Amino acid sequence: MHLESARAVSYDWSDFTPLLSVYDGSEVRDIDLGKARHIDIAVSKTMRCIGRFEGDEYIPCPYDAVVDGPWRQCEECARPVIPDRECIFEPKCDGSLCGVEFCSRPHVVYLAFAGNMVKVGMTSERRMRKRAVEQGADAYAVIYHARNRLDARNMEKEVSRAYGIRQAHTAREMLSRMRAVPDRNRIKISFTRAVSAMEFLKDIPELEFLEGYPIELPLRRVPVLRPSALRHVGRVIGVKGRYLVYESSGIYAVDIRDLLGRTIKGNIVEHY
Repeated sequence: MHLESARAVSYDWSDFTPLLSVYDGSEVRDIDLGKARHIDIAVSKTMRCIGRFEGDEYIPCPYDAVVDGPWRQCEECARPVIPDRECIFEPKCDGSLCGVEFCSRPHVVYLAFAGNMVKVGMTSERRMRKRAVEQGADAYAVIYHARNRLDARNMEKEVSRAYGIRQAHTAREMLSRMRAVPDRNRIKISFTRAVSAMEFLKDIPELEFLEGYPIELPLRRVPVLRPSALRHVGRVIGVKGRYLVYESSGIYAVDIRDLLGRTIKGNIVEHY
């Protein structure tokens, strides 16, 4: 697909199909990155508001606002979903103060495994499997069903504190796991060790493995994460979680989530 000048506005997984949505000023186009074979793209440093979706309808930002930090929406475009953007990371209530369904819906706390490396996280109950795929997890298990987002966040922090389980992995750690094929037995051992210490569990949760990412492992070396705002040229090796891996003079990765709000020019080729 040729991109004359398109803004990346969404990155989503449909089962194991990674879809990057771009807006060229007239329409939104979806790019199946799992089918990409070669990229030659230049990515802008400036990030602008990605606008918002209402169902299947895309609504561009009316201000074309410049954004920075973790925010890819301006306050105006984010308000219909969540009035206070800080609540995405640190919810301030159970949803009753502002009546936001996003915060009041049932959530879960989970363990996610990248190889035998474990982290604790939380997400909406209905997004659990998708969230694990978004993170490039090799397996996951739900350990707590929460009433709302605040309840889930509090439990996530308590599990991290009480059992010494981290809440995030670095890009370097995630990319280094691509040097090996996930070992189910080692993951099971890590899972058993983690949950056996959790007194609050009445039953051993189910461990679900995730296989089907459009990438063939192991890679012969650890990909080097390149800054997003560069020109990226090379043969696409595959996609796992938030990283697209490609090869030119070496093996590199680009954080697809960090493309959101940036302008992309160039070509993403599905076949030669």
